[in-house]
This record gives sequence, C-alpha cells and structure tokens, in this order.
Amino acid sequence: MKRLSSSLAARLIVWFVLVQSLVSVLAMVVTLFLWRQPGDEYAFAQMHLEEVVMAAIRRGPDGQLALGETPALKAFRAERPGVEIAALQGTRILPGSSPVLAQALRDQGAPAFISATFVFSQGPLAGQTATATTRGGPFGDIVVVGVGNRLRLADLPALGLYMGAYLVRVMILVMLGAAAVTPFVIGRALRPLQEAGREAARIDIRRRDLRLPVGEGVPSELAGLIGAINAALDRLDQGVRRQQRIAAEAAHELRTPLAVLAARIDSQPASDDQLAMRRDLERMRTLVDQLLLVARLEIADAPRDETFDLVALARDVVADCTPLALAQGRDLALVPDVERRMVRGSRRVIEGALTNLVNNAIRAEPVGGAVEVRVPDADELRVVDHGPGVPPHERELVFDPFWRRNDDHPGAGLGLAIVKQAALLHGGQAFVEETPGGGATFRLRLS
Repeated sequence: MKRLSSSLAARLIVWFVLVQSLVSVLAMVVTLFLWRQPGDEYAFAQMHLEEVVMAAIRRGPDGQLALGETPALKAFRAERPGVEIAALQGTRILPGSSPVLAQALRDQGAPAFISATFVFSQGPLAGQTATATTRGGPFGDIVVVGVGNRLRLADLPALGLYMGAYLVRVMILVMLGAAAVTPFVIGRALRPLQEAGREAARIDIRRRDLRLPVGEGVPSELAGLIGAINAALDRLDQGVRRQQRIAAEAAHELRTPLAVLAARIDSQPASDDQLAMRRDLERMRTLVDQLLLVARLEIADAPRDETFDLVALARDVVADCTPLALAQGRDLALVPDVERRMVRGSRRVIEGALTNLVNNAIRAEPVGGAVEVRVPDADELRVVDHGPGVPPHERELVFDPFWRRNDDHPGAGLGLAIVKQAALLHGGQAFVEETPGGGATFRLRLS
C-alpha cells in the first residue's frame, strides 16, 4: 500500500472509490429509512418477494413451471396473510399463484408487462396496488406480482443484500473507470510539472540562468510553487555570483603584496634563507594564480572564441615543462596521433589545465620513467604516467578543490580542480583511468 500511495493517480483512485462507496452506502441507508414514501414501499418490498418466489419456481411432472410451496414462501404468506402473490411466464399464470390475484389478472387480460406498479379498478382487488417485476433465472424470465405487500423489517436483510450486490457492481465499474481515466487525466494535469522537473535537472553551477517554466498550461495550484522556486534560484544565483566575484577580486588583490614581498626578498643578500623564502614565495604565487584562475573559470570570465591547435599547444607545454622533468630525473614526451587538431575555446585556460596535469604526472612518475602527453584524433588531451595510479574510489574526489590524499601530498589541491573547470567551460569533462601496466591516464575532453 505504501508503494501504491506514492503515486498521485493511485491516491486519487483510492480516495475516489472510498468516497463513492461511502456515498453509496449512505444513499442506501437513507433509502431504507425513507421507505414509507408512497409507492416506494411497494417496490422495496417487492425485492424480498422476488427472492422468495424465484426460489420457489419448480418444473412439474408435465414439464410446466409452477410456483411450489417452499418453506420460505409458506413463511412469507404466513407473515403477510393479506398479501396476494402470483408468478407469470409470459402471459401464463403459473399454478400455485394466489387464486384471487390470478383471477384479477385474467380479468384484465394478463397484460404482458415487464415491470409496473398499478391499481386494480374492478373485482375483489379493486383499489389494491399491485407491483410487478421481471426477474431472469434458470427457467427464463419470470414476472413476479404482489398485491398488498408493504415493506417490513423482515424485508430489510433481503433489501440490503439486493442493493449491496448492486452497489458492488456499480463500484467495480466505478473503480475500473477511475483506474482507466484517472492516470490519463493526472498525467495531462501534471505534464507542466514534469516539464518543470526536466528543466530543473538541467540547472547546475554553470547554468544558473535557467528557470522553471511558468506560463500557459501550468495549473494555478503549481504556479505559486514554481514562482517561489524561481525566486529562490534568483537569490542563490546572486549569492553565488557575489561570492565568485569576491574570490576573484581577493586573489587578484593578493598579487600586489606578493610582488612587493618578492622585491624585498630579492633585495636581500644571497643566502640559504633568501633562497628558501624565494621558494616559499613562488609557492604562494602559484597558489594565488590558481585561485584566481579557478574564480575566473567559475564566473566564465575567460574568452572562449579562440581557434587554436591542440598539437601546437601540447608542444609548447611539453617544451616549458621538460626542464622541470629532467631536473627531477624524469623524461617528458609528446605523442601526437595527428599533425594538427584545431579546436575552439580558450587557449590560455586549456594551456593552464594541461600544465597542471603534466606537473602532477611528473611528480607521480617514478625516477627514470617518462611522462607522455598524447593528442588523439579527437578534441582531447591525455597525460599518461606510470606511477602508483589513482584508486577507483578516489577518481572522482581528485577533481574536488583542495582535496589531497594526505597532508604529505604537495600542493593545495587546486590543480585538478582547474582541469575539471576548464573541461566544463568547454562543454567537456575530465576524468582519470588506469594506465595499462600501472599508473594513471588523465583525459581532458573538450566536447
């Protein structure tokens, strides 16, 4: 029931059936308590008589139908000595019917009626009200006629069973109709909400300008909710933009005191302390540059309308990083699969991302090994090392800002975050795979 109730259509079907059932039961109860209305009492009392008479129909030795004297019919007549009962098949009055009523019907020509309530105008039953109903059974259609039969308390169980069976049939039809129609109606009514859900799934940090649709076709009950969500998205967008601007401006402003500090360090006499301070300063400058680049990438502050060659870009990065690799006992090689691969985007951003990948690979590569920068015949760059690799459970985490495997790991954890942001800026993605034979292969896909 819990899974069923999770569907709005199923909930409406259940509630509709419950309400319909309650209304039907109340209608039956009200009907039973209002049975004294003129005319209705005959029809309601007839239901009990029908059950008794139909159960008393027998086929005689001559093959003809007759109204047998069953215990139930005998008890019914004993309780109602003034009631006259007859059963007809077509216009033939079955033996066992009340002689007075049978004669009255013959005097009137035994009309071929199906269901009727009428008053005899002549004879011994003149002025008496007769109720006739047709019931189908194993012997065909039988007309049951009763005179002077008024509703009593003894008739209520039979009436309840009769009306209950009728209500069950009605409720089955109602439930089937609701099950067939309600999902269609609900589906059409909630289609704008489904469209809003699909639109909401497209919203992320780089598509904060998207909003849920509000217009023609949106139910008024949902318009307020969608409007409130759009207003919340506006506030979040403004807050994110403000934080991104603050981060970019803070990183930019840090460059000035670092430049002043570098000048003061350079003015000091050469010494081991001066060299150590210079190295620390370069690390700080690298961190500030990375923070500034991350901030600019987040606010999409870099031009993306340049056309450049990935092979030439990779060649420049390899040339710039080779001295660092050689100084640390590693080699660095460019392995292009094509001579040229023209792409469109921000050359500076991709160059910075590839430089970060190469620097990470140099640190991971064992001494004496070689890092490879590959340019396949696709809008993609790959950096391959043969170091310890990246465990599967860390392959998503390594691209998070400031994530480091442990405190001994060098850097601030921004290099791979820059790679991921650069890929997203170009409509692509960054991910890491295992290098055949051991190691890690980082892939920067641009589209």
